[in-house]
Amino acid sequence: MQKRYLKVYAGFLFLICVTIAIGCATTGPPLFAEKANYLGPMSVGSSYVYERRNSGSFGSDTHLRPTKALGEKTWQGQKLSAFEAKDFTVLTDPSSGKWVAIVREDKTILSFDPPQGYTYPIWVGKTWTEAYRITNHITGKTSNVEIRFSVEAKEEIKVPAGTYKVFRVTWNYTDGTQEDTSWHSPELGIFIKYKSQRTAKHPMGPGVQYTELFSHDIRR
Repeated sequence: MQKRYLKVYAGFLFLICVTIAIGCATTGPPLFAEKANYLGPMSVGSSYVYERRNSGSFGSDTHLRPTKALGEKTWQGQKLSAFEAKDFTVLTDPSSGKWVAIVREDKTILSFDPPQGYTYPIWVGKTWTEAYRITNHITGKTSNVEIRFSVEAKEEIKVPAGTYKVFRVTWNYTDGTQEDTSWHSPELGIFIKYKSQRTAKHPMGPGVQYTELFSHDIRR
């Protein structure tokens, strides 16, 4: 009788887990959740162009920002993926896609410890907080930043490059200085749209920057 009761109880617990679709795990995605995973480094020569609109403390201009995948580059003994933009080159961890450093003419401008970016996979409802140590190698100053990420929805948006299904992810700086939103494409592995909003608490004052994908030629 007791064994029968335990079997029924165990089956009941399993049914609850399936019904609420969390797989009995608080750290993983719901059982049937759509997920976005890191797609890996882009092929050398892949490119994409963003259109950027600035206002407030970001400036007051609109311009295009082309970016090109250069392939592997060694930085401080690490083999990283390099992406050349107009004014600088971004170095990312090839295993995660996270930003490691920003360089200009082989001089380091900024570095991130640990590397900054999404912790994959992502799914609607996922939240996590990351603490970063950001070093400005020009001034020699280091700041500690904490960001709370929240994947709020999966939706469809239209930008100059086309229409895409995306995950909307908010980046809230816990010191209240900045509130960002990115629209990430699991198909392309990059953000399709990005809104960066500085608040009145930001050292440079309030401002808004919109970035949208204008065109792309991405290969993996």
